[in-house]
Amino acid sequence: MEKKERFIMLVTVDIPPEKERAWNDWYNHQHVPDILKCPGFRRVGRFERLQGNGTRYVTIYELDRPDVRESEEFARVRGWYQFTDFVIEPRISVYREFLAAYAE
Repeated sequence: MEKKERFIMLVTVDIPPEKERAWNDWYNHQHVPDILKCPGFRRVGRFERLQGNGTRYVTIYELDRPDVRESEEFARVRGWYQFTDFVIEPRISVYREFLAAYAE
C-alpha cells in the first residue's frame, strides 16, 4: 500500500491581550468552520503557548495537498478581518511531512 503524502499549513501569530477574547471567539467559531468548508482542508488544531518565549498562538491545518490556498473558496474566507491591525508577526508556511516516527 502506497503511503499518502501529508501536508500541513502552520500559522503563528501574537495578538494584544485586550483583543484575545474576541480573537479566539472569532477564530474558533467563524474562521475555523469557514476554513473547513474549503476543499483540501482536513482538520484544524489550535495551540496556545504554555512555556518558553515563542509566538503565543499556533494553528496547524492538515491539508490534502499543498496548493489549497489557491482555491476560490479559500480566497473568500482568508484574512484576519477586523483583527488585521492587531495581528503581530504572523507567519504562514506549508510543509510536507518527510518522516513519521512513533513511540513503541
